Amino acid sequence: MRDSTNAGKPILNVFDLSQYYYCPRKVYFLTVMGVPATPRKKMSYGKKEQEKERKRVTERKDVFGIPRDEVEEVLHKVYVEDRKIGLIGQVDTVLKLKNGTILPVDVKYTNFVRVYRNWKKQLTAYALLLSSEFGCDVNEGILYFPKQKEHVRVDISKEDKDFVLMDLEKLRGLMASEHIPRKTDEKKCRYCEVARYCV
Repeated sequence: MRDSTNAGKPILNVFDLSQYYYCPRKVYFLTVMGVPATPRKKMSYGKKEQEKERKRVTERKDVFGIPRDEVEEVLHKVYVEDRKIGLIGQVDTVLKLKNGTILPVDVKYTNFVRVYRNWKKQLTAYALLLSSEFGCDVNEGILYFPKQKEHVRVDISKEDKDFVLMDLEKLRGLMASEHIPRKTDEKKCRYCEVARYCV
């Protein structure tokens, strides 16, 4: 496991949840079997872009599509945890607006500007953690695509959050199982860091 347990419940990482929805077999290899992920050039480049984006944010008239005069604070690499639900994570950026709204921002370096299921799950998990951290409902997030310089606002409903809580239990069940789960779409194998272990 990636973290300790709380009263027998494994503490999961938001990253694990995202990987589960990319491919259940991938997250099994990473968390249960301890297979090392081979970093892809795109991931390394994405991290560098995130660092550059921090500097760019201070120079723009708006912050991820929100007028600067509405933004109270911009926080980067925010570690959050909620031991009650057994989840931890690090949000790329958190926007605190003057009206009290809290928005998680997840930076995605990719060729495709769209909201994939696993990315929305990731944003929803961050919303749950930030709701606990700041003591308010977080019902929206932002996906930012630096390659295209575009951002997408994503609504997060109570139903979305309830599903993520159920997802966490499914993921714990997968980790406790001795059975390797099914593979997902074969097209994803070309982009998978653990593909060489997946026979």
